[in-house]
Amino acid sequence: MRDGFFLMVCLLLSCSLVGCQSPHSQSAEAPNAEDPFAALHGLSRQVSAMAELARVDSASQVPGGQGEGALHVLRLLRRAIDEEIAWANTDYPYFQAQDERYAKLALGNPDNLYLVARLDDDAAYRVAGRLGTTSDFSLQIYQGYPGVHRPFIAKGAIGLDQLIVADEEGRFEIFVGGEKRGPNWLPLEPGSRRLLVRFTYSDWAMEEAGEIHVERLGSRGLAAPVVSDAEVADRIRNTSAYLEDAMTGYMKVVDQVYEGLELNSLRPMRRLSGAAGGLSNQYNVTGRYAVDDEHVIVVTARPSDAAYQGFQIGTEWFEALDFVNQTTSLNTAQAKLSSDGIYRFVISARDPGVANWLDASAAPQGQILMRWQRVGELGPRHEPTIERVPFDLLRSVFPADEPEFGEAKRRLQIAERQDAIARRYSLSRD
Repeated sequence: MRDGFFLMVCLLLSCSLVGCQSPHSQSAEAPNAEDPFAALHGLSRQVSAMAELARVDSASQVPGGQGEGALHVLRLLRRAIDEEIAWANTDYPYFQAQDERYAKLALGNPDNLYLVARLDDDAAYRVAGRLGTTSDFSLQIYQGYPGVHRPFIAKGAIGLDQLIVADEEGRFEIFVGGEKRGPNWLPLEPGSRRLLVRFTYSDWAMEEAGEIHVERLGSRGLAAPVVSDAEVADRIRNTSAYLEDAMTGYMKVVDQVYEGLELNSLRPMRRLSGAAGGLSNQYNVTGRYAVDDEHVIVVTARPSDAAYQGFQIGTEWFEALDFVNQTTSLNTAQAKLSSDGIYRFVISARDPGVANWLDASAAPQGQILMRWQRVGELGPRHEPTIERVPFDLLRSVFPADEPEFGEAKRRLQIAERQDAIARRYSLSRD
């Protein structure tokens, strides 16, 4: 998919590091390692190098792909700044909402409220909170980065099936690192650097996330030391390294997951191990689609005993679409089950007049991801199907009693999504 990709990476990065000087130019002095502005200029060159990679990538060649590619670089930059600057002081960690309305990376699940905190592998932490009413909850530890040089690997998790709560309110205490203590404890292996919390919603209108906070043991009450110029410069350089590694890393992930997968097809269902960053009690299905004004894609799925079951579409950049103001994701609490007991999801660029519409107007060609969480064994009966159907013949794949879904219902559906996401991110309590 990306012939000569890593050769190009090396060439571009060599230019970003030395400034692509002419052989006849006078060699510049090595930058001062303690100069934050020199590090900032290095980050600027790194952004330019990643922009050139995005420009020529195959994902930029599909409709809307160039704009999404430019935004992909900026979203990775935002994540790099969060990881290496905003969260850099691991003596005083805190959970920050990873806002999937804008972040969108790695096909982030629209049904999740993600919270992230940085940590050190030689320290101990206390995480305390209350569960809330969401259909699923997990806390997971990660090593490395989402990249090729420092692989992003999940190294331990506690979910609802393992978590011991203290009372009927769902209050809990989890210790991470240090000596084992209490029933809820996770060790920190070398290289551990990140805590990720997921509150997973099914009913966006009724469910609510709980409360959670983190502290490094022994840090309470201690004043933070002043950050030196050299430390700022080092953090900026780390930001630059993160950006390069994440950019190439996500491209590699897309190649691994989607390369060789024909348009309008699905890979077989698989159960995740958790090592690659997903949840160990999760199944998923990946796919690719392409639609035009005259054709739609119909994906079918059956109900299961999963605590959570979701469907979404995304761009060829492995990013989620706008799930607040468009219906680009649906879970089984939101989707309508047809009278024959089957969910039918319709991917199209224009509204087909059915409830389970996935709006592909912003990405006529893109990716599919389906998830099942906290679920037992799934078999062949639960394998989804995919079919390309002429727009004018769509009703023929539904039961005869499938109700129409007109403009008024669609506006209400989107308004409910907008209200729910505003509440999720504490922008509204109405």
